[in-house]
Amino acid sequence: MSTPKVLVVDDEPAVLGLVSKALSARGYEVHAASDANQALALAQAMPSFDLLVSDVIMPEMSGPELVQRIAKICPTIAVVMMSGYLAAEEVPKRAAFISKPFRMMDLYSTVENVLALCPDDSEPSP
Repeated sequence: MSTPKVLVVDDEPAVLGLVSKALSARGYEVHAASDANQALALAQAMPSFDLLVSDVIMPEMSGPELVQRIAKICPTIAVVMMSGYLAAEEVPKRAAFISKPFRMMDLYSTVENVLALCPDDSEPSP
């Protein structure tokens, strides 16, 4: 299996940096975006992301809206939504939810669980 490609999106630079560094240290190929438009541009340039880790509340475009738009580009992408303000019921059905602030071990286990549930598209089709 190839290294999972993760797109991390958060408008708070400290959270974006922390989550990106933590997932990189766990061996993931991490690409960071400070807003939804930057995330969409990255997804269009590289439509092979395995996981989207996104804040729920961001300026210009919400996390759930970003999930809908990125799913059109990367249909099998797994999703983890993060927020300090919302309950898990308010995120897309296909998304896992982690409440801010969270422990790094909780982030790691959530990411690993979500990726384990997704099909592996890294193998070429016959």
